[in-house]
Formats: sequence, structure tokens, C-alpha cells
Amino acid sequence: MSKGKGNILKIIVVTIALLAISVISGYTYMYIKEKPGGLADRTLSKAMGLDETMSIPIGSTPEDAVQQFRESTSNTRLVHQEPVDDGMILFTQRKNSEAASNLQLEYVRKNSFGWKWVWGGGYGIGDIDPSEYALYYMNLPKLDGIDTPFPMVFGTIEHPGIQRVTAETEQNGSMSITEAKLIKTDMGEYVWFMMLPSSEGTPYTVKVYDEEGKQVGSKQNEMVNDSGSVTLGKRSASM
Repeated sequence: MSKGKGNILKIIVVTIALLAISVISGYTYMYIKEKPGGLADRTLSKAMGLDETMSIPIGSTPEDAVQQFRESTSNTRLVHQEPVDDGMILFTQRKNSEAASNLQLEYVRKNSFGWKWVWGGGYGIGDIDPSEYALYYMNLPKLDGIDTPFPMVFGTIEHPGIQRVTAETEQNGSMSITEAKLIKTDMGEYVWFMMLPSSEGTPYTVKVYDEEGKQVGSKQNEMVNDSGSVTLGKRSASM
């Protein structure tokens, strides 16, 4: 073998070795980051204000990730999955609950090893008078330093006449209107959600409309981790 060919072979071998080391190093870093109790869990725990680091398991599917994290899922049912960038939003409800209305939202993210829970929350409401309440809602603010589709507001429609839900926010002196997505579950109920451009503490106004397009209720909120209701105001004859 000539000296020139030998040098080329050495270069090829060294290049392959460096690529292999790079791939192995990248895989190792990703595992250290995404493993239960790893760097990602440490960052998330800090963003949530926890003193100890959570150990979030890796699931094979979005639902499996939630089931492993929540540990007790025999009393819940999945009502909807909504794809988002790099992840999935799951809506679940508790079965046989004493609450007249309940809803849980879970956000899971896809990584190189599977799916991991990132953020979520839910509420349960006791007695409901559908002639008084238009909807229930819960805010989920954005976590500092964590890439998520939040802030978000979501909830359940309690009055059958509600056909549209919006949120108005003011940014840089201009008003922004966000339309909620309404989803009919297999139980014939409606859940709704919308991703807001506002940050934590920023006020926004929820407005609800009937089948005739008339506004029948509104409420101003702040984007903080909280839940509540919107009552019906002026009703149309059908309501």
C-alpha cells in the first residue's frame, strides 16, 4: 500500500472513530438529561418551586407516560388527545367522581427514549346549576425556563347553549382575540381550551356566546394557577 493511500485510510478511520465518539457522547448526554431524576427533571422541579428533584418516568406512549407519572389511573378515562409541537396534550376525567364536573390536563413531551410528563393540572366542581353557569375553567401558566405550549386556559362547557368561547388580551397597546377549541367527548360533553399569548399575571377576558352569536357571559382573569367559573349574564330566549 502506498504512503498516500495509507494516510487516506488513517484519516477515514479517525473520522469514523470521531463520529462514533460524537454519537455515543450525544446519546449519553441525552440519557443523563432525560432519565428519571436527570437534568431535565431537575430543571423542571426547580421551575415548579420544589425543593427535591422529581423522578419522572419515561413512557412508551403519551398515555403511558401520564399513567406512570400519576401512578393511579384506574379511576380515570382519556377524553381527548391534542398534538402540539414536540408533544401531546391529554384531557382526562375521573370516573365515579362525586364532583359534578371534573377535568385534568396533562402535557407530555417526546424525546429520544419515549414520552415524559412535563406539566399539568385539573379541577373538580361539586353541584352545578347549568341555568347559572356557562363554563368552568382552569389556568395553567408558563413555567420559567421550560419550553411548553403554555400559558393555557381550559375547562368544561356546562350550558348546552354555549357555542363559542374567546379570550381577549391586550399586548403592546393592541387587543388580541384567541378562539377556544371546543371538543365533544364520547360522553356527549364538551371540553374547551386555548393557548394564550399572555404571560403570568397578565389579565385576559373570557367571553362566551350562544348559538345566535350573542355574548351571554364574560369574566376578567389573570394568568395565574387558578380555576373558576363564568356565569351566564344576559340570556337569549333559548337559554
